[in-house]
Amino acid sequence: MVCNYSRYTWSILLGMIITGSARSIVVKLAYQSGFKAPLTITLLYLLGQSFSLFIYWIQKGLKTNIKALSETKQDESSDNFYQEMPQEKTVELGVRAGDDSGLTNSLSKSSPPVSSDSAPLSSAMYAMYATALYEDEMPNGSNHGLSSQSEERIKWAHLVPFYAKPAIPAILNLLNSALRWASLVYIDASVAEMMISGLELTLSVVAARVFRKRMVAKSRWMGVIIVAIGVIAIERANNSKHQRSGSEENDDDSEIHSGTDVMIGVVLIVLQSILSVLQDVMEEIFMQGTDFPATMMLGMEGLYGFCIGLIIYVTVGDRLRIEDIDSTMSILQTNARLRWWVVGLPFLFLITGVFNIKATEVTSAMTRNVWKNLRTVFVWAIALGIFYLGNNSAYGEAWHTPESYFILFGFIVMTTGIIVYYWYKEQEQSKPLLVPSEHNIC
Repeated sequence: MVCNYSRYTWSILLGMIITGSARSIVVKLAYQSGFKAPLTITLLYLLGQSFSLFIYWIQKGLKTNIKALSETKQDESSDNFYQEMPQEKTVELGVRAGDDSGLTNSLSKSSPPVSSDSAPLSSAMYAMYATALYEDEMPNGSNHGLSSQSEERIKWAHLVPFYAKPAIPAILNLLNSALRWASLVYIDASVAEMMISGLELTLSVVAARVFRKRMVAKSRWMGVIIVAIGVIAIERANNSKHQRSGSEENDDDSEIHSGTDVMIGVVLIVLQSILSVLQDVMEEIFMQGTDFPATMMLGMEGLYGFCIGLIIYVTVGDRLRIEDIDSTMSILQTNARLRWWVVGLPFLFLITGVFNIKATEVTSAMTRNVWKNLRTVFVWAIALGIFYLGNNSAYGEAWHTPESYFILFGFIVMTTGIIVYYWYKEQEQSKPLLVPSEHNIC
């Protein structure tokens, strides 16, 4: 199960896993400390994504400057070379050609500078290499399973105006992020991460088949079914854990949700996963089908979503009964440490968002959701460590016997499904591709 990814792609996937895990842990710890403000966190999440526009503008400026530097250094090296050429050789070329100036310059400048000792030439070479390195074409998505039908399926994307393209995933992003952060109020972070990862993988394969007409091998469908079985096992074990713990005395002060809370959390996660997969597919279509820049897509999604979300937050936020906004403002006024947390959170969301959307750009929405399953390992391990190694048992997650073993079993089943998903990938590689890819095989 070895994917032929470039080192650049591997770094994107690793960054996506680590930062995504940190994001879930940080938000859950805030909830456990009493700051249950999913609407406020949703706004911070969208604000952080909008900061990606600055990254896009910086990248664009660097690219422009490197190109300008390269052209300037090349011109300087050429001028210095011709100025240093012996005068008699220039005249000789002109006499032999039967021309006094124009042809001389033409013949002279038709030969590239060959002096290896020229400092301007070295600078020019450096600038050219820098430009080549910067403009080296990065992998633009996974083409596996795509056919002529796939191209026909996304023709509508070319008709959407440029600045309207991010609006579709922006609305989906606003809704699914609000549902995601609300679900953590009702369910453990590790279980939420497992269920979200498994559901998004399962649904993303279905969406890839429906919206992009990707050809998915039978072995991969088998892997998806196994992952779905693992998700069901995790949900059932988690529900049993909280029902049993709720009926018994809680001696370790760990956070226990009622059966109703767990059910609400599961419903929110299912809805969030559906919207998230639709968002991922829209991003994939616009970025890979119309070459929309990834960081610009993320930034405009965040900006559009933040503006819409802020209006909802100010006008009808309290009526949604998801968050007591007055209580949130009161906590922020009295807790200086929490205010710093609120300032830093958008930047964590920014870094996570960049890794997420770049993962979609260099692979696909389907492959991205496969690798997101590894976040669960980090989230669960950190949550257990915080509970057992920390000084306050109100934070983190406790290990419940035997339910936690059943949850672990469900996660192993999910992992088995992922292995099956990739083990026979040659079956999918043998299918015709729309555009050959030298970078990403999975």
